[in-house]
Parts: sequence; structure tokens; C-alpha cells
Amino acid sequence: MVDNTIKIGVLFSQSGPMAVTETAHIQGVLLACEELNAQGGIRGRLIEPVIVNPDGSDQRYDRMATELLLKQGINAIFGCCLSTSRKAVLPIVERYNGILFYPSVYEGFEYSPNVIYGGAVPNQVIVPLLEYLFAHHGKRIALFGSDTLYAREINRIVNEFLSDSGGSVVEEIYFSFGTAAARFEPALRRAVASGVDAIISTVVGEDSVVLYEAFHGVERNGQDIPIASLTTTESELGKMSPGARAGHLSALPYFGTLDNPQNKAFVAAFQKRYGEGKTPGVYTEVCYALVHIYADAVRQCGETDSDSILPILASAVFKGPSGDKSIDLDTNHFMQRPLIGRANISGDFDIVWRSNTPIRADPYLVAYDRSLSR
Repeated sequence: MVDNTIKIGVLFSQSGPMAVTETAHIQGVLLACEELNAQGGIRGRLIEPVIVNPDGSDQRYDRMATELLLKQGINAIFGCCLSTSRKAVLPIVERYNGILFYPSVYEGFEYSPNVIYGGAVPNQVIVPLLEYLFAHHGKRIALFGSDTLYAREINRIVNEFLSDSGGSVVEEIYFSFGTAAARFEPALRRAVASGVDAIISTVVGEDSVVLYEAFHGVERNGQDIPIASLTTTESELGKMSPGARAGHLSALPYFGTLDNPQNKAFVAAFQKRYGEGKTPGVYTEVCYALVHIYADAVRQCGETDSDSILPILASAVFKGPSGDKSIDLDTNHFMQRPLIGRANISGDFDIVWRSNTPIRADPYLVAYDRSLSR
């Protein structure tokens, strides 16, 4: 007897330090599933999301991915946010020939035929962010990060670009999860006193809320010295006080304020599902797009196994809220059109810069020297 549902794994933490961010991922998956199911599913089969909670533990990501693939008989997993959790799951999906749809910005320098990388890599966000900061603020930069693989790798790359572009790092500091405002404040005061032009932040999850609130108490003005983040979205802004979020920058491939018909429909559907006044961020949008791309591949081939789906995914295109989403054949990464947004009091982003064209992922930065023009 053929199962009349198609099960997908949803592997994100709903508790712990990353809950605010990974809940946004889940919202995108569920929104897409409900939308597809309302249209009759895939070839008449409804999508059944199987949600598990690793609670921020890399060991639980590993174990739960194994259970989804082997015990649940699920082939496609939408999951992981931090790079350490992705690296814990990667050998599992390769060993059992599953597919991991990874939806988060990450440090690059990775490829797997069993992973579809939906998030931006450094050449798609770091390069435009640095060029923007150089032009509008200056080249004296402080680097604040959560003590994660992602933050350390990103800051290694930023150091290379700054060194070869006439910039300088005035301070580089990493914070453990659960850092209190009292720990952020001395580092922020030192950075401000040193004459820093901007703070590039790779602080993630709930801690980003604490960082911005602490900065508001120290500086009070994000317009003059912005926190320029690669990780802060509308989800995190929504938990900050209006004054703490206003004026700060984020470099991402999607903001909820994008003005196009697809995004207007997406925002309306999101608000109907999750509440008026709420704005979706990039993590919700990427998961929404990944589920639709997966569904289209299954619809085309009529199968759910990796060997049938992966060749179709490798050339997939989805007209989504941020524009056309396409997966590069050579890298399994999304083409991305980078944006830079300035947070406003309302908790949204005013888009202050956008790329003229989508940028092909260069996860190993082979096409870039480290000297920027400005």
C-alpha cells in the first residue's frame, strides 16, 4: 500500500539560545507545506512535516537526523542553523544518501552532493557589506561574534579583506551563549572609545537581542556607529526595544519590506498564519523557497529518493519572495541578490543598497582577491 503522505524532516531547535532564529526557519517550512497541501499536495499526496527539537545540542542533531532517515524513512531533511550542527548532520545524510536542505548563512568552504545550501556565503554578503561600510562609515572595524565556528571563520575572512584594503580591526572578541549585557557593555565602550567606525556582528540568536540593547545603553545612536550584522533579521529585531534596533545594518538576501508582487503575497500569507504586524525574515523566506523547490522536483519525477530528486534540484528555479531562486549546478548553492537594510523603529528594514544582479556563490572565494576598491 502506497503511503498517501510525503514525510519531510524538520530539524530545528525550538528551545535554547537559537530558538528565536530557528523558530523562523520552522515557520517558513510550515507555511510552504500548508500552502502546497491546500493546493492538493504533490501529485495528490499531502506533505507531512515531522518536527523534532534538538534543543541546541549538536549530538542531538546527529541522533535525530539518523532517526529521521532510518526509523522514520524520511529522505529529505530541512534543518540546522549553526555550522556545528550542519557538520554533525552532514556525514549522516551522506552515509544514508539523504538530502539536507540547509537554509542558513554560513562561512563557505564546503560542498556535498547531498546538501542544498540555501543561505548566503561570504562573497554574497561580506564583500558588499564591507564596500558599503567603507563608502559610508569608514574602515576601522570591531568584530563581535558568538563563540561559534561561523563567527571565527567569517572574521578570519573579514580580517583578510581589511588587511588588504587599508582597513583595521580595532577589537575582535567572542562571547559564549547566554552572555549578559554587563559583559557586552565594557567591550562596546572600548570599541566606541577607540573611534571605531562600525561593529560587524556575527552574534546570533537571543544574544543578538542582548547585544543591541547593551549598545543602546552605551552609544544610543546606531546611525553614527552601526552594528553591521550578517545574522540579525526581523525575528531578532522584533524582540528588541525600538531605540535599540533603529539605525543598525544587516546584509542579507531578503527583507520583508521588498516591494514585488511575490513578496506582498508571501508577507500577507505569513501575517495571516502568524499574526498581523509580524514581518518574515530571510530564514523564513529561504525555508519557504526550499520546500517549494523540493516539491517541484518530486512533482516532476514522481519519486522521493535522492537519486531521482538531486539531478532535478541541481537546476531548479523558484520565483519566490526575493525574486528568482536558482541552484547552481557546480556548487549546490543558491544564486543570491544581496541587500543591505537599515533597521527602523518599527522593527523592519529600509533597504539602502541592493545588488544590480544575482551573485553566483563562490564558497571557496577562488575568484576574489582581498583588496576592495573603496
